[in-house]
Amino acid sequence: MAQYYRKLSKGIRFFYKFDLDGKTYYSKCIYLSKREAQGAERERYKLLDEERRFGKQDKPLLLDDMIKERVKFLTVKYSQSHKINSEHYLDLFAESIGNSDIRDISRKDVEDFLLDYSKRLNGNKIDNYQVNAALKTIKAMFNYVIESYDLPIKNPCKSIKPYSVNKKLKYIPPDEDIEKVLGLVNKRQKLLIRFIMETGCRINEALNLEFGDIKDSYLVFYTRKSRNSNRVPRKVPIPECIKGLTGRGKVFPEWTEQPKFLDHVLRDKKMKVWGWHCLRHRYASLLSKQGKPLFEIMSLLGHCSITTTQIYLQMLS
Repeated sequence: MAQYYRKLSKGIRFFYKFDLDGKTYYSKCIYLSKREAQGAERERYKLLDEERRFGKQDKPLLLDDMIKERVKFLTVKYSQSHKINSEHYLDLFAESIGNSDIRDISRKDVEDFLLDYSKRLNGNKIDNYQVNAALKTIKAMFNYVIESYDLPIKNPCKSIKPYSVNKKLKYIPPDEDIEKVLGLVNKRQKLLIRFIMETGCRINEALNLEFGDIKDSYLVFYTRKSRNSNRVPRKVPIPECIKGLTGRGKVFPEWTEQPKFLDHVLRDKKMKVWGWHCLRHRYASLLSKQGKPLFEIMSLLGHCSITTTQIYLQMLS
């Protein structure tokens, strides 16, 4: 039996791995210390040894306990905002169906919860985006528990289809609104806005950009195409706003999470609220207006599918 560690974005985390009766068992990489991983390993080994000697015991796997385990995993593996949102949906689910054994939760239980949640949201004139987010979160939780405990059950969410939503065009702020915002923010905030306007990057790509990624005539963004996948690089022309800028480490070290100042400024001045991703849609639409080929726009945006790129393009007056 042994413990290992990995360097993650949130620091060093430990996991265990051991063999028993010709089968390898291992944990998620979520433990803060080697001692904590050793303790979890001893508990897992003891449980497996008891099952081997006395037969498998029906230990309850209560929903509340499984949610706590899942949230602990999310705390280590994903962003704080993702963890908070997931915990919110899982708590709503647990409140709806009670602290049942997770093996007794049926597809109908999940569907009843989603239907009730959809009715409540629709009653407040809110579309089903949150319902689909809840479904995705609950499905991921079941997958996590089934894999962690080697459960011979089917994920009750597997065949549930997402709810329909009313898709809307992404709002693209007019130039006069952008200029007004630029006149209300400080120098560094203005630089971040202009950088996203001139590159069309995602906000997290901007915040993760390092000076080492900036070359003479281009810069390199790194993007994960899916969770836990390798980071994929893409080149984009270097924007005017950062030409000549030098330094070490991250270009925008002031922010570790999505900045809130843009939202605060717009609300304070009672302007129409728009977000960072609207600037990305604006960038794509401007490229289209300039006559750039669709595949070039797709490459600059870092899309895998040309269909996704087409969704971004809107007519600009």
